[in-house]
Amino acid sequence: MMNVHRSISQISPFWGKRVKYFLSRLFGTRLQKAKSLHYVTVNGHRFKRLILCDSFLATEIEQHLEGFRESGYFPPLVGRYEHEIWLEYVEGVPVRAVDEDFVLKVAEFYATMYGTNPTLVDTKQSPFPERLFQDLRFLLQIGVLPQASYKDLQAAVHHLIPEQVWVGNDYTDPVLKNFLQRSEDGRICVVDVDGLAGNQLLGTGVAKACVRWLGPHQSLFFSSLARQGSPDIQKYFSFVELCFLAKWMKRAFLEHDWKVIDATLFERFRHRQ
Repeated sequence: MMNVHRSISQISPFWGKRVKYFLSRLFGTRLQKAKSLHYVTVNGHRFKRLILCDSFLATEIEQHLEGFRESGYFPPLVGRYEHEIWLEYVEGVPVRAVDEDFVLKVAEFYATMYGTNPTLVDTKQSPFPERLFQDLRFLLQIGVLPQASYKDLQAAVHHLIPEQVWVGNDYTDPVLKNFLQRSEDGRICVVDVDGLAGNQLLGTGVAKACVRWLGPHQSLFFSSLARQGSPDIQKYFSFVELCFLAKWMKRAFLEHDWKVIDATLFERFRHRQ
């Protein structure tokens, strides 16, 4: 009979932090993602077991992963059962620094995302402008934006809204820790799969990358993206950036992630004509 060894261990077992999160969630003082991630070893093979709060979210992730199975950019999907996703564990080297080679690989990755069934829509008929106005209004209400900045940003939005925007697949959480370079061929693999989403304002993920690490390399990134025939988001990228920043700051406030909140990031959008 086959000898099967199975072990499960949860990542980051920092109990003090977990207790703090549990209590704050219990008393409604902060928002948190209701998920957990485990490593599982079966018969000498490692897997990742992602447990979400409901089967709807798990089904969405499963569908998105199936759509990009052939790309090789995500860990192979083993299967979904109710609210659980099982993935193969990918061996690779964590990304420690940003260089030209990595930027070009990320551009290829986003060209694949954005080039898969994108849709060009009338911006005023889309939900994005109203979402932006609402997010800015919320940031004013909670004191993140002063009144003067809020008024300037309201006026600027009208000049930033393009006639049309591209909507489709995006990877919305491109922090460096979510990328590996595969051991066998050096290609990048995105290991945090719940950042893969559909029906997104294209460029949302790139906007986050620009804030976190891509900023100095934007020229190289966008030129590579254009060469690969990706939908042209650069001509209205300021609108995408502002949409991202407003939503990101709102979520940071609701999650009590104070280090993210920085009203000065909005200054460059004021007085846009």
